[in-house]
Amino acid sequence: MVLKFELDRELENRFREAAMRRYGYRKGALQKATKEALSSWVNQHSSKIPEVKDPFKLVRGMLSDLKGKTTSVELHS
Repeated sequence: MVLKFELDRELENRFREAAMRRYGYRKGALQKATKEALSSWVNQHSSKIPEVKDPFKLVRGMLSDLKGKTTSVELHS
């Protein structure tokens, strides 16, 4: 799986430096550090996030009050 996201320059530089120091200045260091960081974040926050069995149903419920009032194009703007 590939995730793409943007970081501000300072955070990116700090992350790269920390990853290289921990895993060495070689290929795969950023990937290992990213996996470790994401795993740590998920473990820390997973008990605080309620389980959602059907996320599409949840979104449909959130948008139900807009039915007939707006178009899908208007929702994208």
